[in-house]
Amino acid sequence: MKYCCLILVSVIFCNHAYLQTTNPEGILEKKDVEYAYPRWSKDGKRILFQSNESGKWQLCMMDENGQNIRQITKDSFNNNFMDLSPDNKKIAFVSDRTGNEEIFVTDINGGHQKQLTFTHARNIHPYWSPKGDKIFFNSTRDDAAAFEIYVMNPDGSNVRRITRSADDETCARLSPSGNRLVYLKNNEHGLDDVFTMDLKNFAEQNITNTPTTDGWPCWLPEGNKILYSAREDGRYKLFIYDLQDNTTRRLTDPPSPFYDARAAVSADGKKIVFNRQIDGIKNTIGIYVLSLNREGG
Repeated sequence: MKYCCLILVSVIFCNHAYLQTTNPEGILEKKDVEYAYPRWSKDGKRILFQSNESGKWQLCMMDENGQNIRQITKDSFNNNFMDLSPDNKKIAFVSDRTGNEEIFVTDINGGHQKQLTFTHARNIHPYWSPKGDKIFFNSTRDDAAAFEIYVMNPDGSNVRRITRSADDETCARLSPSGNRLVYLKNNEHGLDDVFTMDLKNFAEQNITNTPTTDGWPCWLPEGNKILYSAREDGRYKLFIYDLQDNTTRRLTDPPSPFYDARAAVSADGKKIVFNRQIDGIKNTIGIYVLSLNREGG
């Protein structure tokens, strides 16, 4: 069963208008199965995601319309929190096969799997840099009470710590220009806000500053807008924040009791893939796609 709502939003961004002209389309959904963290391939024709249909999290790939599902990892461990390299040749992911959450990398077909981190701490949320020359991730290796942001080479070498605070900092992604990070950080209420960091001077900026929890930020291709989820009226909805004029626009308004989360933008900026699920119920998570059509000069 697919759950869609009518959304027609015109959002103005500088010299361009993003006009959402179609309803979000549910392309993969099955009762009591979680299909989570969808990611676009560079050409926008395939979607990488994780599925617990086998009883453990496994990495899977499908066509952009939800057809031709192919399981990439096939073992008895959890393989999740993945990200596709910019050249579509590698997948960075988290696995608990060693008894601990460690970061691995594999070929797009699941071959040549290699472990990149070796700690007794949690290592999660690996994200490739836009050029594919770095992997950003989160770990509790130096602070057992909080996640910090780290970066390493794609082979696991040259690990460097970026943040040093008592707060959790997670889901860090490098901007297309390579000079700024977007990530989640605890606010004074113990909830997550979306932050950015200038990597030249490490200055932080809280761009959402809401009394509720925000989540899953990512950059739009032009590099001056950020897509994320935030609770409005108690439900997660998708929003875009414009760093140039400091404005926020809502993209989706899912019908209660559903919420929208874990969104990713295609390389051409025309499509968003995300999860829609019932708030508070984790055992059914669907994958949805909505189109953004550009107009204007």
